[in-house]
Amino acid sequence: MATIKAKSYRDAEEMLQSGISKVELAYDIDSDDFFRFASHWCDRGAKISRGHEHFVVSLKGLTIPPNE
Repeated sequence: MATIKAKSYRDAEEMLQSGISKVELAYDIDSDDFFRFASHWCDRGAKISRGHEHFVVSLKGLTIPPNE
């Protein structure tokens, strides 16, 4: 499984929403954006780990979001 590099917050969101299961956050993400991103995607089953240089977001299959 190849890791795709996102160059912005928006890129990362679009990639994950389109079904790419492993995205490297290859940009300078500030703490507010990181925690907002982590909260949103971890609620949907994503795992965030520290890569060699950047954080990597992994989705383990399609999850159904809660009814809100």
